[in-house]
Amino acid sequence: MALQSLLIQNLRIIEQLDVSFAADANLFIGENGAGKTSILEAIDILSRGRSFRERRTTSLLRKDTEELIVSGKVNSTEQTTHLGVQKSSRQTTLHCNQEKVTSISMHASYLPVLSMHPDTHQLIQGSGLQRRNYIDWSAFHVKPLFLQNWREYSKCLRQRNVVLRNNASAGELLVWTKQLSTMGEMVNIARSEIFQEISPIFSEFVSILLPECEISLNYHRGWSEELSLEAALLEVHNQELLSKTTRCGPHRADLKIFLNQQEAAAAASRGQQKLIAASLLLAQIDHIQRYSEQKCVVLLDDIRAELDQQHANALISALQTLGCQVFITAIELDQINLNGWEDTKVFHVKQGVCNPVK
Repeated sequence: MALQSLLIQNLRIIEQLDVSFAADANLFIGENGAGKTSILEAIDILSRGRSFRERRTTSLLRKDTEELIVSGKVNSTEQTTHLGVQKSSRQTTLHCNQEKVTSISMHASYLPVLSMHPDTHQLIQGSGLQRRNYIDWSAFHVKPLFLQNWREYSKCLRQRNVVLRNNASAGELLVWTKQLSTMGEMVNIARSEIFQEISPIFSEFVSILLPECEISLNYHRGWSEELSLEAALLEVHNQELLSKTTRCGPHRADLKIFLNQQEAAAAASRGQQKLIAASLLLAQIDHIQRYSEQKCVVLLDDIRAELDQQHANALISALQTLGCQVFITAIELDQINLNGWEDTKVFHVKQGVCNPVK
């Protein structure tokens, strides 16, 4: 699976850009503020409907415009798919093969995108939501029923919280407790399987990027390991009546990361956090490709600002073994070594204009 071409209109400083890509690696060079990251954002929007850098559409729109458009052609061994996204401050419209679709999950399934950028260390430093999203992104691509189960769980969770806030009867609360427990157990099974599959892969990559450190992962499912979810919810019943919210379940899960037997969020330096996050990214790419037989698209935004030359080279070398399509930004050409890839292109970006380097 590879992104063959991309059309961008009215995204940040880019008025219009139409570019074709190499199947292995594409490097965008240019000064800061030239529009390099915006091209990577467009690829992310094409896949997930939003940018890794900015959730607000108004911040993405080019000055004095009301709508941005991103479209692209995705090639796989079986077919060529045309994807399109139109975004305004009011709505997002999706197209697949010239037909309007309602689910961004379809785009993401055709074009699985993962990114490393200046905020990637939040995977270590940030809230549990960041790490739940990490596990869920793999589950979405690898476990066919996960998305449906997670949506059903989220719906039950919202309704159960409404019941708690409205002081509904014990019988009504029990109905939603049983439904939530059923869906929550299914979500947890998928997440637990993902964790078991991805952990040894992570260990391989972290031994390359941080060989001098002892790094480990633990998955906390969001309630006691000794109890079913229904039993755990019944145990905290009185606390929930006071707090008016569901106190345990998959929405409280977390992926705990340890450096030398201490929580990495507190013990790891910023540089170590970046390398642990890079190892998680590599493990996720390998896992998705290994278990779903899909090829990932990887976005690396200014990794030389994130990693020193030695570790940046190690990350690039690891990516070269995975066979994914990679898009990289850098200020200078000599910051990134493309020699390990067969099919590559280099582009110079200036004031939102992108031209191939001869």
